[in-house]
Amino acid sequence: MRWFIWLILLSYTGFCQGKSEVFPDFKRSNQKKLSIEMVISRIRETRLSDSLQYGDALDFYYPKIAATGKNDWIEKLAEFSLDPNCPAKFKQKINAHIESIRTLQIGKLAPDFIVDKFQFGHFHPGTKQILILFYSPSCFHCTELLIDLIPYVKSQNLPVIALQIDNDTNPWVFPSDWIQIKATEKIRKAYGVFSTPSLYIIETKSHKISGLPENMEQLKSMGTLF
Repeated sequence: MRWFIWLILLSYTGFCQGKSEVFPDFKRSNQKKLSIEMVISRIRETRLSDSLQYGDALDFYYPKIAATGKNDWIEKLAEFSLDPNCPAKFKQKINAHIESIRTLQIGKLAPDFIVDKFQFGHFHPGTKQILILFYSPSCFHCTELLIDLIPYVKSQNLPVIALQIDNDTNPWVFPSDWIQIKATEKIRKAYGVFSTPSLYIIETKSHKISGLPENMEQLKSMGTLF
């Protein structure tokens, strides 16, 4: 009950917000919001008109797009990050992000990791699937997700490995059967975690990735796996 109270309090203090699907207009903060398609067009325009703003535009939009957790949107940026003439500071980071998206596909073996006495490769809880959750206590999208996630995984008997990506004070009290771990930089890179929450459904026997849900709706649509 304590964790539920915490989550309700957080949700009413402004943390429980939806992931934005529109973006500010680069250098035009008072203008209308842009869709992802318009963002790509805006970066293309700067590529043709101003080489310096070209890099600035990509650096401006990448963190905002990454924060949505939408992998197909991130992959659209390859057009610019692979351009040798693009001066963006985030080029290598974007390319690494895209590479991790394309590597960690359904059917691929999930990266093993060891933290203290826990080794993921040796974790076999006796269920069909395991859910890996990367989160941050300061992430309001994580708070929004957890309100529904905690009762849902209990109803599905789905084991959870919760990996905190930072050292922020954690106000949440997770269910006692959740495995809680501080994710090292090595683990974050292995799983290509650039935003939170990030979810991975792992087949228990093979430890292969069986699902990459981006939100609760997608996770619930994969319920037949459990």
